[in-house]
Amino acid sequence: MNVLPYALTAMLLAQATPAATPGDVAFSKGNFDAAYAAYAMQAAAAPNDEDAMLGLGTLELYRGDLSDARVHLMKAAQLDPRDERPAMRLRALHEMTQRPGDFSIAMQRDEIQVPFVTTDPLPMIAAKINGHNVRFVIDTGAPALDLSATLIKRLGIPMHAAGQATFAGGKTAPIFAGRADTVDFPGVRVSGVPIGQIPPEMPMTMGGRTYDGILGTTFLRQFLATIDYRHGNLILRPRSTSARFEADVRSHGGSIAAMWLVPDHMIFVRARVGTHDGLFNIDTGGEGVGIDLSSRSLQEAKISADTAHARQFLGGGGAVRVVPFIAPSIAIGTYEQHNVPGITSPEDPHFPFAVAGRISHAFFRGAVVTFDFSAMRLIIE
Repeated sequence: MNVLPYALTAMLLAQATPAATPGDVAFSKGNFDAAYAAYAMQAAAAPNDEDAMLGLGTLELYRGDLSDARVHLMKAAQLDPRDERPAMRLRALHEMTQRPGDFSIAMQRDEIQVPFVTTDPLPMIAAKINGHNVRFVIDTGAPALDLSATLIKRLGIPMHAAGQATFAGGKTAPIFAGRADTVDFPGVRVSGVPIGQIPPEMPMTMGGRTYDGILGTTFLRQFLATIDYRHGNLILRPRSTSARFEADVRSHGGSIAAMWLVPDHMIFVRARVGTHDGLFNIDTGGEGVGIDLSSRSLQEAKISADTAHARQFLGGGGAVRVVPFIAPSIAIGTYEQHNVPGITSPEDPHFPFAVAGRISHAFFRGAVVTFDFSAMRLIIE
């Protein structure tokens, strides 16, 4: 469930200026490591270069270095007060900064395992919200915690309009926001959780089971969070255990890939489809789908779509037409899967850098996937 708040969409689009410098060229292609190195060289040669300051600040924002991002973005704003982009990035940075009272976490131990109610078509878990029993679907394409309008009304949670959002296929719909007092799993309580409302058109059943909400990236990034598809658990650990956890993964050869978080909840990594390399959104909420490729990426990967079996699905903004295909191979780092079911759908125009597509549930189905938002790494075992 791909949701992008309107204000942040505007922030992202603001970077889409004509590529001029090596940093801008690499950024536009989604080569963020190369872009950062180029912007750093540019800044070393010209410390008052606004483009370099903006580029460094933007990528530091994406990789979670908020203090450095603030320094570079503020300098960019001072160098060219007419440029609105640094101010937009700084507003996004402010939204990424923890507010007092948000996500207050009390854990009884350093590893909490929350068993799945079911793994397919998407992982579903049981929890309590404000003391009421609920079921959540886990979906990294969603923000913090989206609840059904029925549950929000039953719990009496005040909601307010929060602009427009962009969903799958570029569809838009109004969004609403509020706050849950507590979310409980056995062994952990999270207080002060920002919530959104699931569009009323969305069906609240999946695989024959009803659910009440969608647990997304902003909630998961409060932890060192693992979606253990293989054993059917959501595992929550303190973020402070990042270094120890990654050292253990490296010792037995897990795949570790650089991860970028585009405000406020869009996860990106580099991946390969066949021989085609690109930047992919990690959106685990695709039922029965392992990958969603743009039409350009489909051509570059030399994959033929099955147009005779095109179909529609209902997203947050309405019906979207998709065409299925089979990807011969997909790899993130050293983790590779073959013959992965995929779809191609209308391209999302809301990013100023090239996005090859989205990688989703069927690709990760046999793996243990950890999101390390401290080291900004995606770890697959």
